[in-house]
Amino acid sequence: MSGSTSNSEMLYRELGSTGERVSAIGLGGWHIGLKHVDEELGIRIVRSAIDRGITFMDNSWDYNGGVSEIRMGKALRDG
Repeated sequence: MSGSTSNSEMLYRELGSTGERVSAIGLGGWHIGLKHVDEELGIRIVRSAIDRGITFMDNSWDYNGGVSEIRMGKALRDG
């Protein structure tokens, strides 16, 4: 497939015309800020995704009152 590369087991694709390459599989952030998901687990989910080659992540300040974005930020910052 044109515009695609593989690194170990993860497939990467070119992001539009930016020249950036991102994983074909992304991690959505909505669930990491749910009330029944504690902060440690939310952060561990993000870090596990990164360890497995995921570089495309989706999040919003509006997910769970901003909690999802805060947790993803902590995982990326403290990484």
